[in-house]
Amino acid sequence: MGKLDNLGGLRAWIIWSVTTLYVITCFAISIAYGVTSTFIAKDLGLSLAQVGIIASTYTWAVAGVQLFSGSLLDHLGVRILPIVSVFTVLGGLAFANASSFEMLVLANLMLAIGGAFGFVGAGVVGGKWFGLKRFGIMFSLVQAVGAIGSYFNQNAIRYTVETFGWSASLNGLVVLITVVSVLMFIFIREPRLENSEPIVWPGLKKLVSQVALCMGRVMIRPRLWLNTIHAGMIFGAHMAVCLVWGPIFLTKVGMSQPEAVAISSFAFVGMLFGCPFWVWLSERIRMNRPITVISAICHALSLLYLITRPESAGSMTFFIIGFFSAGTAMNFPIALALVPAKLIGAASSHVNTMQFFWTGVLMAAPGLALSGTGFWAFLAGTGGIDAGNPSLADFQSSMMLIVFAVLVGAVAGLLTKESFNHRLVDAEPEPASMPACGSRELV
Repeated sequence: MGKLDNLGGLRAWIIWSVTTLYVITCFAISIAYGVTSTFIAKDLGLSLAQVGIIASTYTWAVAGVQLFSGSLLDHLGVRILPIVSVFTVLGGLAFANASSFEMLVLANLMLAIGGAFGFVGAGVVGGKWFGLKRFGIMFSLVQAVGAIGSYFNQNAIRYTVETFGWSASLNGLVVLITVVSVLMFIFIREPRLENSEPIVWPGLKKLVSQVALCMGRVMIRPRLWLNTIHAGMIFGAHMAVCLVWGPIFLTKVGMSQPEAVAISSFAFVGMLFGCPFWVWLSERIRMNRPITVISAICHALSLLYLITRPESAGSMTFFIIGFFSAGTAMNFPIALALVPAKLIGAASSHVNTMQFFWTGVLMAAPGLALSGTGFWAFLAGTGGIDAGNPSLADFQSSMMLIVFAVLVGAVAGLLTKESFNHRLVDAEPEPASMPACGSRELV
């Protein structure tokens, strides 16, 4: 078997760092569309509806793959991460050199395959290489690095796009992703531990059966679905505003594209501070439901302020929006409290899947409302508008759909039964060896 690995040692930090770099590059390429969408739309002649559809393609595809990524990592191990990173490289190349709407859609589908494994993969690496006792700490570090990385990435990409143009900037980003992918092939592997069994290919039929069993045991729980509605609406609103419609909306009131992107990026800083704050507060008051409801209502009010008073919007406005949207960090401990300990990974994957699914819906909805026809235009009251030249009032009406979605999330949080679980806060950590989600031990 060779020399055993030391959990939390130098090799563990190297592997975790490489995986976290991959998360940052995945976030960067997804954020890049929010920065470049106006330029791409102008160069390729895209409509506002197409701009929204392209953005939502990535998030919907991530949601579909995300549904199974956690379980696949459990069964196939972390060595699958370098393989899926190749999809990120290929998708980035197609994105950077796109010449049509269809090519942009295909690029986002490939990027989604790699992106769906990035965040969850970094969490799995942290649990395996640092032990389950430090799993939560390492996962929170990934979240923190990802949030602050998103802030700097958004501004760095904005600067390079201004200087070199969107295609050259994205090609430069692809070079960085390629370097990270090579590092993953070199360094990432399973830890060699005493009594650990090698991960072997179980066969396609058995793998599909195990993953389906794992997800089925999660999806039959109604309270988890209410929790995921809250998660999807809050997270989806955050991403839709920060990455796509926030910058577009601010340019409509006279800001330059670079200034609008810079201001919108402060929502990521707000989320950086908000995520640990809301989780800390819930543990202090030993309740979950008030946190999810109050943060959602405040999120809706801050979005309403942005929409109705866009001339007053600044970096602090978006910081506050991000701070209150960070209430979605509560959805993971709530999910963990609603399932047996051995279903924690599947429950977390379920939450993340619904977050990306509703992000796709909310990214597309304002653009479809601005088309002036159809269901979303009816809901927003924008039917019959001049789709080629929508007014500020039309933009405000379409973005109110996002506010209504957040309020739906608040109601879902209110209907979710109080789930604070002292087991998750006070108990000793699980032993490092846990059965896979397809194991009969979970019955």
